[in-house]
Amino acid sequence: MKRAAQLLPRFAVNFFGFECRLEEGPGATDCALDLTADGARFLAGRHTLSPPAELQTDAWRRIQRFYQEWGDTREPAYVDAGATWLEFDTGSAQLNPNLLFGYWPHETSIRRPKEWLLDVILPLLLGTPISEAFRSNLLQCFDACPPGTDDFQIGAMIARRIQAVRLCVFDIRPDDLPAFLTRVGWKGDLDEVRRYLDAFAPHADFVGVHLDVGEKLFPQIGIEPGFTSGPWARQPHLEPRWHRQFDKLVELGLCIPAKRDALMSWIGHQRYPLAEQGEEVVLLRGLSHIKINLRSGASPVAKAYFGIAHRSLRAGADTAA
Repeated sequence: MKRAAQLLPRFAVNFFGFECRLEEGPGATDCALDLTADGARFLAGRHTLSPPAELQTDAWRRIQRFYQEWGDTREPAYVDAGATWLEFDTGSAQLNPNLLFGYWPHETSIRRPKEWLLDVILPLLLGTPISEAFRSNLLQCFDACPPGTDDFQIGAMIARRIQAVRLCVFDIRPDDLPAFLTRVGWKGDLDEVRRYLDAFAPHADFVGVHLDVGEKLFPQIGIEPGFTSGPWARQPHLEPRWHRQFDKLVELGLCIPAKRDALMSWIGHQRYPLAEQGEEVVLLRGLSHIKINLRSGASPVAKAYFGIAHRSLRAGADTAA
């Protein structure tokens, strides 16, 4: 995590995130970087500072080309850089990232249609053109979405070297999810899906579903109960349903009480002085979301996503609570 945090200059990162499993034991904890507009320019090679030599591998060159495309398809360029994430598997010896990015194919002001995704970006990130079966499966997932669904995230797992992407579909009504999974040909246990929807839908505004899509639709999926307000407006002191979500995880045996309590205690902020021209930053600690992974032939696993954002201050300035 320390190596990942030191890869980019401070101005490049808006949010440093963590992902941890919630059952007994330490488990793997991965991390992710959410970029600023200047961070996207930095990785695209369009900043006054150049990326260091450590970012000159094949994987990072693909990331550079992605960010060049990202800037060229939106006006003003990089206005939506915060919709992109670099995720690091901390168990890997190489600091090659997975890349996740927001995708809204019906937003006509953004020049990123499905052809851009299928014929340009995915071949670029995966290192090879995608097969007809891969393309067909992705298009089927888009076409099967309930009317009005237009909020997606695409994950290219570059560090894992698999010919598949993580497709996250948000803003799905819980009642619509089983039918959606049937339309895309998912072969998992729909009764298990319904049990978790019944458990968490009362404590969320919508659910998201995370699918691994390639030449086949993989059996593992993730279910994410979400809130519609922005991240800093939905922390537990403002959004009581956080407590209900975590209590439900404990009740279902997916989270130990100690991890629930530690995550609730994570929330807060602190001022941190820097030796740069008398500057201070405020470190904001917050929760992002939880996810329940359902795996064929194995027990479900719950994960929590949380992290730290930083905001610059002048020394002596007041800090909002």
